[in-house]
Amino acid sequence: MPVMKVLVFGAGGHARVCLDALRDDPRIQVVGCVSADGSGVDHLDAPVIGRDDPGIAASVGATHAFIAIGDNEIRRRVTERCLAAGLTMVIARAVSAVVSPSVQLGSGTLLAPGAVVNAASRLGEGVIVNTNATVDHDCLVGAFAHIAPAVALAGGVEVGAGALVGIGARVIPGVSIGEGAVVGAGAVVIDDVEPFTTVVGVPARPVERR
Repeated sequence: MPVMKVLVFGAGGHARVCLDALRDDPRIQVVGCVSADGSGVDHLDAPVIGRDDPGIAASVGATHAFIAIGDNEIRRRVTERCLAAGLTMVIARAVSAVVSPSVQLGSGTLLAPGAVVNAASRLGEGVIVNTNATVDHDCLVGAFAHIAPAVALAGGVEVGAGALVGIGARVIPGVSIGEGAVVGAGAVVIDDVEPFTTVVGVPARPVERR
């Protein structure tokens, strides 16, 4: 079985979760982490080998990368830099994640422990489906969106590129959450959310448009 040598971009708390998921794949060998300032959090379980320059990859023999950064916009920008440098993005899938065979997963996706993605859903590149989050059937999650821990998306939900659905939020069937929107923690979304709009509460109501 060929081994993919992977350089991880990011060395914070989120990177710890990503590293655990990457190590659940026997095809992946993590060669180290890089970060914006060249430092990392304690108990990272991987060496921090420098600043986040894609050029470092060649020096450690890495041909693949994973972007372990929670901020959606920064994750997108770093991904673009890595792709321009010729690196290939891998998927980090925890062994306890449950994914239907009919699901389409974009490159650079994180499926954290306990994540569930059900039949015929499609996830774009760089998506985070975080711990114990549920994406039900026929959902569409745009590139670099973040489905936070314990979120439940019902069937047929659409989440736009770069959107954040906050911890513990619930979204009823068929709702559309626009590009760059933010759904507050614990919100219950029963109506469509406009792009670049923040909604909070039960039921969720707009509080800000960026």
